[in-house]
Amino acid sequence: MREQPIPAAALRDAGATEMARIWVAEHGLHCGLCIGIYEEAPIDEALAWGVMLADLLRHLGRGLSAYYHRDPTEVVDTVLGAMRDELASPTTPMEGDLVGSLDDEPDEAASRSH
Repeated sequence: MREQPIPAAALRDAGATEMARIWVAEHGLHCGLCIGIYEEAPIDEALAWGVMLADLLRHLGRGLSAYYHRDPTEVVDTVLGAMRDELASPTTPMEGDLVGSLDDEPDEAASRSH
C-alpha cells in the first residue's frame, strides 16, 4: 500500500484535521471525507469544500505542470474539463454509504463522514 506523507505543517499543528483520503483500490475510487466539521460554525460547508477543492486543483496544476513541463493554466483547464465531462456522464456508478469515523458516537456515525 502506498500512502502520501503527512505535510510538515499538519504535523506541527495540534489542531490539524485530515479532510479527505482518496484511494484507487480494487479497480475503483474509494474515499473518506470529513463531513460535518463546520456544523458548529457559521460557515456553509459546501462553500468551504468548494474553496478546498479549488485550492487542491491549483496545487495539482502546479505539481503536474512541474512534473510534465506543461503550463499550469492548461493543466487546470484540462482537469476542469475532465471533471465537467465526468459529472455530466459518469464513467462508473457512485456506490457506498456514509459511515462514521472512529471518533464518532454511534448515533452520529451515519451523518459525519463519507
